[in-house]
Order: sequence, then structure tokens, then C-alpha cells
Amino acid sequence: MSSALKEQQEIILQYLNTTHYIDTNSPQAKEKQQAKYKIGKACNKAREILCSDEAFLDWVWLNVIDECSTNIEEVTPNTLISWRMLPKFGTLEECEIVGFTHIAKLLNDKNAAMKAEVLDIIANNDPETAKKLIKMVLKPAIDFTPIVANKKNLADTVEKADKLSKDALVALVKAMHKEMTKS
Repeated sequence: MSSALKEQQEIILQYLNTTHYIDTNSPQAKEKQQAKYKIGKACNKAREILCSDEAFLDWVWLNVIDECSTNIEEVTPNTLISWRMLPKFGTLEECEIVGFTHIAKLLNDKNAAMKAEVLDIIANNDPETAKKLIKMVLKPAIDFTPIVANKKNLADTVEKADKLSKDALVALVKAMHKEMTKS
């Protein structure tokens, strides 16, 4: 293994101890996020050195996962691939504002306009305001008022309630309550 790959391996393994440490003295959430971001950067550097995604995955299995300490949670290639997305999205601070779980969605080609809007919100607002605005972009409010007003549409929607997301179900119940309490 080249010295450049060895260096990335050491960085990844070091920070995996931070992200996956299980104990009463485990690192704070902020430290874990920083470690995930640094692992993402190291994985990207390793991928640049390797000739293909397949070679990268082979390298991850042999040189990261197989080398992980046995006292940390299991690490998977999917975890590392997800963390590779963080530096591709933006800075650690931008990722923290958006929320790590939303990064892959925003990096999807079909969501390029949404990503641009999110980055614009971050650039033009304080972090707390940006978080609130981004939440509205990522999970827009669902208005069930027209559905609730039509009994057939309401019956069809309620019949499929088990397929609704938690947020959609809450919005449906609120719309039903609003309709029922009208005077």
C-alpha cells in the first residue's frame, strides 16, 4: 500500500474510534460530527488515489473494516460512502446546519436546485434561522385541507394512512381537526 493510502487509512481508523466509541466517556456529538467529516475527507483522498469505486470498496474492506478495533460498533462501506458526501457538499459548518442525514439527498442530481437554495439560505442567514428555513425546504408543510373538505378524497386518504409519513399523518389529523371544529 502506498504511503498516501496508508496515511488515509490511519486517519480513518483514528477518527472511527471517535465516531464509534461506546462507553460512558464517549466523545460529544460535536466531536463525532467533526470526526465523520474528517473521515469523509480521508475517504475522498483515498478514492482519488485508487483507480475505481470497486478498488476503493476493496480497499475499505481490507484496510479499514478488517482493521477496526473490536471495541467499536460495526462500520460498513455504506457508512463511509455516506460520510464521503459531507465534504462534497460543503464545509463542516454547512453540513451541520443542514443535518448530515440530508446531505446525500441534496447531492442527488435531481435536487440541484434545492441544494442551491439551501446553500443560499445558509449564506444569507444566521445558523438558527437557516436551520428553520432549510427544514421548510427539505420537508415542506403538507396541506390536507382540500382533501379533508371532500369526503370521498378523505376516505381514500385515510384508507392509505399507513403509507403516509409521520409528518403527513400529523398534517392530515390537524386538517381533520380544523374541519371538525369549524363553526
